[in-house]
Amino acid sequence: MKKIAKIPITFESRLSSEEFAEKVKNIIAEQEENVTYSEKGRQIFYWESLGDDKYSLKFYHSYKSDMCDTAFYGQVNKGLSGCQLDGHIKKPGGIWAIFWVIIAVAFLILAAFSVAILLSETPETGLIPVFLLTLVPVAFVEVNLLMFDKKRLKAINEYLREFTTAENYDVLSEELEEDERG
Repeated sequence: MKKIAKIPITFESRLSSEEFAEKVKNIIAEQEENVTYSEKGRQIFYWESLGDDKYSLKFYHSYKSDMCDTAFYGQVNKGLSGCQLDGHIKKPGGIWAIFWVIIAVAFLILAAFSVAILLSETPETGLIPVFLLTLVPVAFVEVNLLMFDKKRLKAINEYLREFTTAENYDVLSEELEEDERG
């Protein structure tokens, strides 16, 4: 299983949507009280309310020492006997910003290289393959930037399943275990 950029996921819970909202509200209030507490180096799940029953959960494997690279964005839907949290585990905006900055820098270098070759009286065409070879590590970095670390996927999935007291079949955990076996 190679998961890149976005994974759809659903958690069915016996909690009502109001109970779920209250539970998240309490955690957000607790997070705000502990702002001055040094969380550096700790693994932390950081909740945010996005309004209209929409929430985000950011996973820091070493809070304040790294950038959040795995997050859940979802919406709570009312059900007949509880609620359902539908959403995606995906890369947050900071990762996408880095991704596009790297692409932009590569294109600027390509443009400068092209202009230098075109304006040169004796173009050095032997450097074209060298430049193209430098794009290989850039492509490797870009793909790895958007791929999910399996341990982080497992951690955020387990946390959300426990938090929501999810009762539905856990497809993501099954896929992760199958990858470990195969």
